[in-house]
Amino acid sequence: MKSTASKIFLAFYGLFFLGLLCVVLCTSQSDLHIALTLDYLSSFSPDWTAFQDIFFKYITELGSWVPFVIAAVLLFHKVGDSLFVLLSQLVLGIVVRIIKVSVAAPRPSLYFSTHFPDVALHQVDGVVLHHTNSFPSGHTAAVFSLMLCQTLIFNKKSWLAPIFFVLAVLTAYSRIYLSQHFAEDVLAGSLAGVLITMLVFWLYQRKLYAWEDKSIVELFRNLLRVGG
Repeated sequence: MKSTASKIFLAFYGLFFLGLLCVVLCTSQSDLHIALTLDYLSSFSPDWTAFQDIFFKYITELGSWVPFVIAAVLLFHKVGDSLFVLLSQLVLGIVVRIIKVSVAAPRPSLYFSTHFPDVALHQVDGVVLHHTNSFPSGHTAAVFSLMLCQTLIFNKKSWLAPIFFVLAVLTAYSRIYLSQHFAEDVLAGSLAGVLITMLVFWLYQRKLYAWEDKSIVELFRNLLRVGG
């Protein structure tokens, strides 16, 4: 993991992590969530707020089903790259799920209805608010993993690294904007996504087979030739 692209992504991530960590440690959970949602939205016009509702409602899917679509598309680039993305997502999903169930932290909707019933969280049409298993954010973990995977895969195109990083951060913020997670959930999710992806990449590099460098189309053609 010594490419310029990966160094750029990880440098940006280091700044993001330390900055958000400081904010989380210096601000109460409830105050920070209100500042990042209600206070943030109060400075915008209704039209701009409506645009943001739509934008964050859909960009949040980058941490949901999109990684598996990307993995499928990468089959036509290199099978090994597709397996790298898929394995990272599967391992990450298991780890995040275990932590979620073990911690069983309340999500913003349940936390505020219990402790601050007078606070009305911002609600986006079509988004169902979950109530439990808030820590860590699975969507954030998935998107940081996906974007780091793509940075490593397309390591010769270092200009893509900042774009991938921005997409990861926007998706992470969408989880707060939609009141599905607190800032610390996003922070922990991002760390899990980066660390597990780095581990999977290390293992992936140590077990690189010739067929992994081929696309699924090339493998299919070779199979037909052998069969013929």
